[in-house]
Amino acid sequence: MQAVPHVSVVIPTRARPQMLRRAIQSVLLQTVKQFEIIVVLDGMDTVTEKVLAEFDDPRIHLVSLFHKVGGSQARNIGAGAARGRYIALLDDDDEWLPNKLEAQLELADACCGLNFVVVTEYLYRVDAQPDEIWPAHPPAPHEPLSEFLFSSRGGFQTSTYLCPRELMLRVPFTAGLKKHQDWDWFLQLAALPQFQLLVVPEPLSIYWVPQRNRASVSGHLDWWFSHGWAGSRRPLMTRKAYARFLVKISVPTARLQGAGFAALLHLFSDLVLFGYPSPFLLAEFFVAAMLPAKLRLRLRPALQNWRKLHPGWFGAHVHKAIQGAPYAER
Repeated sequence: MQAVPHVSVVIPTRARPQMLRRAIQSVLLQTVKQFEIIVVLDGMDTVTEKVLAEFDDPRIHLVSLFHKVGGSQARNIGAGAARGRYIALLDDDDEWLPNKLEAQLELADACCGLNFVVVTEYLYRVDAQPDEIWPAHPPAPHEPLSEFLFSSRGGFQTSTYLCPRELMLRVPFTAGLKKHQDWDWFLQLAALPQFQLLVVPEPLSIYWVPQRNRASVSGHLDWWFSHGWAGSRRPLMTRKAYARFLVKISVPTARLQGAGFAALLHLFSDLVLFGYPSPFLLAEFFVAAMLPAKLRLRLRPALQNWRKLHPGWFGAHVHKAIQGAPYAER
């Protein structure tokens, strides 16, 4: 009989065997050794099965699904198969630094109750560019978590989440949701009574930004889907959080997909009626709606130099308005 693991690492995957190998290796290098790895293969994939067979470690378990169910349900299935007290989520194209679990478990074991998630900062990694540490700043005291998720500082990312197994079984990911899975789950958690977000102020996970030529679930969906999702979750957001989503997610996506004036007018009316149209958010809306993406790209070098001369909050805000804030969500 194997010892009951302290934490179960759930990794949903499909058709990315080399990335999965890197993710699993990062778990095996953890300073904490009382874990199990639940790999949920989302649909038949013999190549990935062969890669998993290379690992000679009894802590790795494969749950192979005959039919594709999507990342949300794959995580739920992994949680159901897990035996650990805690569940740590890891996307197959991300990886962890060696002391990630140790730092999180120290906070989790000292916490009372079951309504909590432990997160870490993470490295936002783009090929051939310096790493950025995200989020830029943690949530402020008494800041609604829905507002933090869509702030220019960026929220937390799926591969940093660790929570009690009981919590994930009680509040599962929304099955069938093809985009915004982690935001959707986090908004539900934030609505729980006495929910706690515990933050390890150290980048201990690496989020590899998807390349343009790489398959990405999020990239195949249009702005209308995102807008509909936000509308369905509006009761879980503050007005300011909803406005930030429209400005930072819906409007740029609509522009990239060639949406016309009627779509932008619809988004603007939602911003005014249901959001919180502060002067800065209104300015960001019109920048995102009016400036073509190519022009914003040409402005970036000058903008970087301008930000160096204006390092404060105002300079950062203008920078995000024109360049756009990076988001690590799936």
